Amino acid sequence: VLRRNSVGMHLLRAAAAITIVILSASQSRGMALSSSTRTAGLHVPNAVVIFCHGSGDTGEGVKSYVESVAPRKSLALLKEAGIEFEFPSAKIRPYRLAGGYPSSVWFDRYVGMEPTNPEDTASVESSAAQLNKLIDDLVERGVPAHKIALGGFSMGGGIAIQAAARSHHRLGAIFALSSYLCNDSWVWSELKRAQQQCDNIGSEPSNNIHEKSTLLSTPIYMAHGQADDFVLPQWGENTNNRLKDLGANVQPFLHVPRASHEMTSSELEHIFGVLLAKLK
Repeated sequence: VLRRNSVGMHLLRAAAAITIVILSASQSRGMALSSSTRTAGLHVPNAVVIFCHGSGDTGEGVKSYVESVAPRKSLALLKEAGIEFEFPSAKIRPYRLAGGYPSSVWFDRYVGMEPTNPEDTASVESSAAQLNKLIDDLVERGVPAHKIALGGFSMGGGIAIQAAARSHHRLGAIFALSSYLCNDSWVWSELKRAQQQCDNIGSEPSNNIHEKSTLLSTPIYMAHGQADDFVLPQWGENTNNRLKDLGANVQPFLHVPRASHEMTSSELEHIFGVLLAKLK
């Protein structure tokens, strides 16, 4: 019998997730998303959603999945508002949970999936820097930082929170779907440091709080399938609650009924509606 944190179980579930993405892409009847990387000349999108994929996937893979699953109306409203997408891909790196074989993952993990395992912060740093370079490039092109949302699914949502905690921009929104942070994550100590700075200078205007940490000012939206037996809903909810306790601008946690480790149509409709309201 395979344990939930075993390499075998991880490989089986990862393979199943990738299969779902491939099938969704091949059978997609959805609406194609506008990508800010495909524009040329002087065009600057009104806003950008950076959507990070889960472990073993790619930017193109999650793009196809979202186009297949998200309601056409939601995607049309984003397009009408001039909101475009970036779907970055993680760099290929050895992944311990895949037996050390190269995989498209945002960071490595020790031992297993449980949040009680230590965070491999060194591997987090390079991917967080990759995403923050993308944000810097968008701002340089003329996209205001508050018109940029950063998020993702599973490991992609985790790296989004990690990158935001290291960002010097005040972003429009952060979202993490079926995601969590390790119990010893660097993010917790960073939030404590930032909150302590704010407490020490209590007279500081609230619009300068983001200089201490993006997570203290940028709204964070988390959602999780109630039937997820791969990344447990309690892991996501614990992360949500701990972020809130440390002063992060966390919004109410969304429980997605009957959903497993996946993104559903209703979930994407909800999060895209939120992003439309924040970014338009």
